[in-house]
Amino acid sequence: DAKSGELRWHAERPTDAPRESPDAYTTPLVIEREGGAELVITGGDVVTGHALDSGKELWRVDGLNPRKATNYRIVPSAVMVGDILVAPTRERPVLAIDTGGGEPLTDEDVRWRWDTRGGPDVPTPASDGTHLYMVDDAGLVTCILGATGEALWGPERTVEGTVSSSPLLADGKLYITSEEGSVITVRAGRTLEILARSDLGEEFMSTPAISEGTIYFRSRGHLTAVGL
Repeated sequence: DAKSGELRWHAERPTDAPRESPDAYTTPLVIEREGGAELVITGGDVVTGHALDSGKELWRVDGLNPRKATNYRIVPSAVMVGDILVAPTRERPVLAIDTGGGEPLTDEDVRWRWDTRGGPDVPTPASDGTHLYMVDDAGLVTCILGATGEALWGPERTVEGTVSSSPLLADGKLYITSEEGSVITVRAGRTLEILARSDLGEEFMSTPAISEGTIYFRSRGHLTAVGL
């Protein structure tokens, strides 16, 4: 309970994922469906939906680790693109699940799969409600039409170095930050256009944040504020 701190519910989430694969570093996502709001969790090789008032598992979709590899811990979180729930795993596959309707979701609701180069391992994808922008650890960026899984462009090299922070989408632009401190600004949309390249000169692991026209970049040593 947010006001009292009292435990409202606790629910186990069983999985048969082997060794490292049950580990997940994802952020849960609340989505709206015909039957009401549901809590979505990715990890342990599956995507699950839960009731907000009890934690009860309402549905389960498999397929995040089809080969049952032992090292498929999941870092990037799921995102919504319209009614499509996009659930990344360890680079590939990326599952796109159609959440329309009020019935419990099953494997049959997977609209498309991304099973080629460019899937994210650490950065969480970004979406403007129509397009999905995926950045992999090497700085390759792919723009996908969320409804169909069609690649509009990419994977394309943008920032040099390793990328651990998630891309930030704001004001029609995509901001991609490398661990080495390089920031690439890309115009969001159906064609790739790099607008700017900057170098903040420090090590960055965290994702930038935006508030009232200012982007905040958190490095190991400083918090840098940049006005849009």
